[in-house]
Amino acid sequence: PNGYDLKVLRIDKTQKKNLKKKFKISNKIPLIGKVARYDPQKNHFNLLKALSIIKSKNINFFCVLVGSNINYNNIELISEIQKLKLLNNIKLLGQENKISTIMSGLDLHVLSSSYGEGFPNVVAESMACGTPNIVTDIGDSKLIVGKTGWVVPPKNPAKLSKAIENGINEINKLNWNKRCKNARSRIKKYYSISKMLSLYNKVWFNV
Repeated sequence: PNGYDLKVLRIDKTQKKNLKKKFKISNKIPLIGKVARYDPQKNHFNLLKALSIIKSKNINFFCVLVGSNINYNNIELISEIQKLKLLNNIKLLGQENKISTIMSGLDLHVLSSSYGEGFPNVVAESMACGTPNIVTDIGDSKLIVGKTGWVVPPKNPAKLSKAIENGINEINKLNWNKRCKNARSRIKKYYSISKMLSLYNKVWFNV
């Protein structure tokens, strides 16, 4: 598995305030994010439909989408957001180089892929920043998350929305800090750079 630099990817609670201030939303509003290029396998529409269900229940949230071709020139994406009446709930940020700033600023990270994932770095990166994940059961997503987040079937907006709702309801409750710390601890235990080097060395010297 890949290894991650835990000195760069770390918990930074000030980023949550900074990011919400940047988007002009209250600190009390849950900030959801998805970092992924615009591609059918990433299935952004799955997430949008799930968010539409959540909005229909009058649950407050704000969502940022980050990645290549995630911008206001993407007519297909904007049309879907408009159709689902989510314009006021979503911000498109395009490509972002300082990914740790985004990851540590989110309350929840969602990867709603429908196929084609191997070992999705964004899941591990966000967890290293203490951000719990909601993922579809594609590739190694379930393996990375373990019991620190939520895993749902792909292409199922209803179940995805329920997992996001569960996550939102848990934010700021007693168990939330523990969940955030467990997410980072899991990456530290299984997916740190030192762990990766150790495993590579073990394979190399056994050849």
